[in-house]
Amino acid sequence: MKVVYLAHPYGGDERNVEDAKKLVKGLLTQYPPAVFLSPLQVIGFCYNDVAYLDGMDYCLELLRRCDELWLCNSWAGKSWQESRGCCMEYAAAKAWDKPIYAVNSEWHTMPLFIPHEHERWEKAMSRERSA
Repeated sequence: MKVVYLAHPYGGDERNVEDAKKLVKGLLTQYPPAVFLSPLQVIGFCYNDVAYLDGMDYCLELLRRCDELWLCNSWAGKSWQESRGCCMEYAAAKAWDKPIYAVNSEWHTMPLFIPHEHERWEKAMSRERSA
């Protein structure tokens, strides 16, 4: 069973925690062979008790142990790209060659980064140039 790290903007807004819970419930019904790990539920409660970068270290350690990263927007429509934490998680997952997907409000995913996909594309392009 694959373990998916579900990144979601937070910023100390508890409504984002509730939104992430709803996302996990919905995704579990859409993708039953996966386990979704939301750092908002795992360590979000200590957001104001630890330094921001220390909290991100906890999040990145959780992400490192997961198979994939799925990025979500906030309950208020704030995109994951506007979240400093989500951007850090995206950069780490890409550096670790983890598959990365964006999740929309209907719980559908769109690939953002598939490891080694660029190598397949480069090989196809080089075959095309050789032909």
